[in-house]
Amino acid sequence: MTVRSVATTDTLETFRTTFNSLSSTDIGDLAGLTTTATSIVGAINEVKSTISTGFSIIDDTSTVTQTINSGDRLKFSSGSNITATVSSTDRLTISLNSSITGLTRVSATTLTDGSMSITGGSLSNVVNVNGSGTANFITDVQISSVSVATKPFAIAQSIALG
Repeated sequence: MTVRSVATTDTLETFRTTFNSLSSTDIGDLAGLTTTATSIVGAINEVKSTISTGFSIIDDTSTVTQTINSGDRLKFSSGSNITATVSSTDRLTISLNSSITGLTRVSATTLTDGSMSITGGSLSNVVNVNGSGTANFITDVQISSVSVATKPFAIAQSIALG
């Protein structure tokens, strides 16, 4: 803000124009306010209260509320299998990683890896099954529409046929 001074030797007209220029150049015209205030002090206080109010966040599993005030930073953390990315303008993207590890349970109507699917407890589009251990089948096991005898059935069949 510029220093405005009126010398004791100046005329009343010089004093008037110097004083009037305070509002038009140094302070500004009240008509230009975009707040509901009617004075500069009121406008500054209104803006200050709006800025310092901030906002609150809460998750849906607790009653803990966190207030984000002016000047605070809200941090989004990535974690196992999830990536949080902040970008311009005012955008938050939360993504599920393309490779998921460490899951112990998945619940869905249909699971697919792009080729094999599990729907209603049935596998489809299975090309190869590799592994070790025991596989228990409730119904008939077929390969290319031909029933495959299980070990107990094969033993019973060989005893019966002698």
